[in-house]
Amino acid sequence: MKFAVINDLHAQFAPNPKQPGYPGANERAEWMLAQFAQGGSLAKMDFVIGAGDLIHGEDIKSISAELKALHPYLRNLAMPFYPCCGNHEIRQMEGDPAYEKPYAKTFGADKFDYAISLPAVEIIVLNNAGTYHLTPQRREERALKFQAMLEARPGVPKIVICHIPLVSLRDRDALHESFGFRSYRCLEVEILDLLDVYGADVRLVVSGHLHLTGMVNRRGVRHLVTAGTASFPHDYALITVSKKQLAVEVRNLPKALHEPASNIHGLPRYAKGYIDPKHKTHASYLRGLATERRFVVKL
Repeated sequence: MKFAVINDLHAQFAPNPKQPGYPGANERAEWMLAQFAQGGSLAKMDFVIGAGDLIHGEDIKSISAELKALHPYLRNLAMPFYPCCGNHEIRQMEGDPAYEKPYAKTFGADKFDYAISLPAVEIIVLNNAGTYHLTPQRREERALKFQAMLEARPGVPKIVICHIPLVSLRDRDALHESFGFRSYRCLEVEILDLLDVYGADVRLVVSGHLHLTGMVNRRGVRHLVTAGTASFPHDYALITVSKKQLAVEVRNLPKALHEPASNIHGLPRYAKGYIDPKHKTHASYLRGLATERRFVVKL
């Protein structure tokens, strides 16, 4: 089985967007989605997962318009598409019925916290897009749903998909500064605690949100983030599942589609390109080391 994870397209296919998004984001989103259509280079994938922020969405009106404009592209895919809610799909308003309505109308009300049950693996899709903005009720609901999904099908290897990473993918102080938002990782500590207590079968967590690519191994669980297509360096992931392993490969979009000005961790947003102790060049800070872009996880 082979599937793809795409994220952070920030597409604004609806006319007259409220605010300009990432330069060239629509062109890169169109290219990415075309690869999964009939005749595309990735048309033989078993399925594709969208790990959040497929649209740019500024308010309920623009969220509705952009999801509606995105839908024809998703209908054109040659394989099933599974969504994961991102903060731009709901403007951080996780658990708010009004803000969640456009997403639910597009994908279904059952596509916020759910599992994709396959013979070889269980894929858990968790909505943590509103980290730090949660009501106590939603926080408890999220934790209970995550626990139930982690406990289901004991002994079956699991992959978790969530928009906001559960751990810091770079030196914490550097990432907090370069990303510029509190949500450089999921801030509700019980989610990571639940992974530690109930997640013995979890092999891989895949997220987006940071607009950079990286992987860390925490207590035997690999946590992968890909940059997505909107921001430089423009990455997505392919995951091959066999009986004994997961083979993970991060791929880069064609150089003709690259736009360095879309980098949010260096120029032109900042006067410098960020680095950290393990990523001593800005290029490696953005793209990750070679071992972060291609690796194997035993099942």
